[in-house]
Amino acid sequence: MTDHLKQWIHCLKHCVMMIFLASSPERLPNSLYCILLSLISYLLVGLMLVDVHRSYFTIIGHITLELTLLSLITYVVLRLKKTLPRMLQTLSALIGTNLVMTSISLPIYSLFIGNNLSGESFSQLEINLSIGLIFWNLAVLSLIFKRAFDIGTLVSAMISFNYFMLYQFLIVWIY
Repeated sequence: MTDHLKQWIHCLKHCVMMIFLASSPERLPNSLYCILLSLISYLLVGLMLVDVHRSYFTIIGHITLELTLLSLITYVVLRLKKTLPRMLQTLSALIGTNLVMTSISLPIYSLFIGNNLSGESFSQLEINLSIGLIFWNLAVLSLIFKRAFDIGTLVSAMISFNYFMLYQFLIVWIY
């Protein structure tokens, strides 16, 4: 068990480095345990979003949709590129970086945006902060896709952006 925790901590260390664009998925252990521990942690962090406007079902639904889309994209591209053995490392990177990004952005949002629950219009700072976090997340996602799929920066950025748009469309349509 301690070996799995050591692997997971190693995985998280590289996920933190990835959010600063300083590492890549191939440096992660090829371990299902890393994915499972990151997934459980991601769900627990995501459940902190439960409030009057969002239920447990809604949050778990969003996370499930997000990870399903990312898994499908990863599987299809790796299958087409005939590099399916990279699947575990790529999923570990995607889930781990989402865990780290969510853990960073939740306190930021609660500090700056969480006070605006009365339906008032958002300040310019709140809008800029939201856009900045979205672009940062897309840059990290693009880096993971670029390194895992062995593709160019522009193509990985387009895949990331299209994933983001599809996810947002499905969230609005479903919920």
